[in-house]
Amino acid sequence: MLTLEQEPTDRAAAAWIIADEIMRARTGIDDRAYHLWRDHVLVGLALTERDAQHIELYITPVFEANNLNGVTGYVGEWLWYLLTRDLPPEPGRSVEILDPPKSAVNDGGPDGLVVHRVPGSELGFVFRLWEMKKVTGDSATPAGTIRKAWKQLNTHGARYMGQFAWGGRELAPDARMFVASMARQWVDRAETGGGGVSITLNAAEAPDTAFETAHAHFTTHTHPGALQGLMVAVDKLDDFAQQVRRFVWTGL
Repeated sequence: MLTLEQEPTDRAAAAWIIADEIMRARTGIDDRAYHLWRDHVLVGLALTERDAQHIELYITPVFEANNLNGVTGYVGEWLWYLLTRDLPPEPGRSVEILDPPKSAVNDGGPDGLVVHRVPGSELGFVFRLWEMKKVTGDSATPAGTIRKAWKQLNTHGARYMGQFAWGGRELAPDARMFVASMARQWVDRAETGGGGVSITLNAAEAPDTAFETAHAHFTTHTHPGALQGLMVAVDKLDDFAQQVRRFVWTGL
């Protein structure tokens, strides 16, 4: 479990990092839009009407409406992504493929996928399909939300594997061979694949145990290491997500 405490300066810094990472990813190769946005926020760059319209093309799919539920879930997915990307690598493996979260709130389909290069292993790689949820103190409970996530992955994991698009992707030759066979690996319940659940919730609601019954709900893969869980606890999670939203929208 990873926890973001309530220290205002730390929270503001974390919210800014996430807002900046989101905008860098959402603008992609459109460097002009990214730098217009960043310079506007950091140094007060005045924007023309068309500059603002240009930037808002990338902001509105997630942040236009004050959709607290959707924004909080989206920020939770970004916390998973940044932690997965930036934490020290596990011994004997490195991240080969990891994409940012989807470009729209509440978009259907798979939430996350990580492919690790594992030198010396049978196929040279392993992968893990992730399902992500958030809990913010409504009728849902951490235990029930985690159970739902495992069941969802168990039921729809194979379908999710078929929704990844790789046709136009540039990959190393050995990675391409592995990726081409991942859907079949999942169907075959191969030990090269596994499932993961990430839950983001209010720190005050974080349970002492969370994933001990995962094997009862995710049964397609049962080999050692098939299951992994991540809990990210944030003080006043909804407020933190709104802080990210304010950074993104500053002055627009």
